[in-house]
Amino acid sequence: MRTLLRAALTAAAAILALTLESSVVPKLHLPYAVPDLVLLVALALAAEWGTAGGAAAGFLAGLIQDLAPPSLGAVGRHALVLTVVGALAGRAAREVRRSALRTSLRAGCYAALALILNTLIGLALGDGIGLSRPGLLLALGAAALYTAVATPLVVPGLAALARRVAGGGARYLAPVGNAVQGPVFPGPAHTSPGLRSEAERV
Repeated sequence: MRTLLRAALTAAAAILALTLESSVVPKLHLPYAVPDLVLLVALALAAEWGTAGGAAAGFLAGLIQDLAPPSLGAVGRHALVLTVVGALAGRAAREVRRSALRTSLRAGCYAALALILNTLIGLALGDGIGLSRPGLLLALGAAALYTAVATPLVVPGLAALARRVAGGGARYLAPVGNAVQGPVFPGPAHTSPGLRSEAERV
């Protein structure tokens, strides 16, 4: 059931992001590139669902992007790129302390990485890149900047929804300060009858 909820949330968020990219973002007339809203969907979900969940969310979001009209490139191209990005983002989210600025900066870096991977796949498939080297550098910088700026508008709310869908996977803070899975018990007396405190032995 939880898998179906995750898939439904990913699909709905990716479709909404694609709709905004095609209808609202072009009216902003941004030079060189646009914010990668579908990538932000994958990043927000990966931040709550971890490496495997982030890879799955990235694959589904990328596949929806591949199949959305007009579908001119090879099917699976965006799915592959966002699978890699989602897995990396999910792993990083578990290892790095979060802040709004750090999240935006990482999102910009992932947007640049996604564009580079897309370009390399295009070259491997013989599609070319359609940009000169200076144009590609400008597109990389613009995509990273716009995506970083758009991050606070997309990621926090979607991450909160992803957290609700995750349900029992919430993390608790252990007494020693380590993040652990599941509930934290107050002491060894509640976990093993053979381990008792000094007060209980008297």
